[in-house]
Amino acid sequence: MIMQKIKVVISIIILLFAVSYQSPALALDKMSLQDRIVASTFKALARGFVAVLDLDKFKKDNISMINKMQPEKFKIKYAKIYETLKDLPPELKAKYGISENMSKEQLIKDIELSDKKSIYESINAVPDAFIAKEFKEYLNQKNQGAQKIDLVKEINEFWGQILAKIQQSSVKK
Repeated sequence: MIMQKIKVVISIIILLFAVSYQSPALALDKMSLQDRIVASTFKALARGFVAVLDLDKFKKDNISMINKMQPEKFKIKYAKIYETLKDLPPELKAKYGISENMSKEQLIKDIELSDKKSIYESINAVPDAFIAKEFKEYLNQKNQGAQKIDLVKEINEFWGQILAKIQQSSVKK
């Protein structure tokens, strides 16, 4: 359970700080309206979350959690997170030094340097196609064999799970 919490928190932090350029490789011309709505919804939810977030406490708690992690445990956790990040455009990964071997020190430095403005810019810059792809993968895993999906219900449920995991990881160490 704690592993999942750490994964979600670190994933969100890395995604919020790591993504700030929309690649032409993920052209949105052929993206469906549904995909655009999904991406816009998640961006709006993320901006709302950041707006009410006590960023200083959130940064302090997560830096402390990362510092306490043994190097091997950090490598395992980051490897799981990198499974998602590896699909980001190469320009983004290069710009933020995202690689399979990101160090604890680099992640902590990135967290320390963040502010709400930079987080908002990162959220806005996440390619819609990337968000839509991740959400579709979530739906496929969750609804194996289901034929009809209530998109609004699924977005609310998925976002609720993210917030619950963030809240739990901030409270329990």
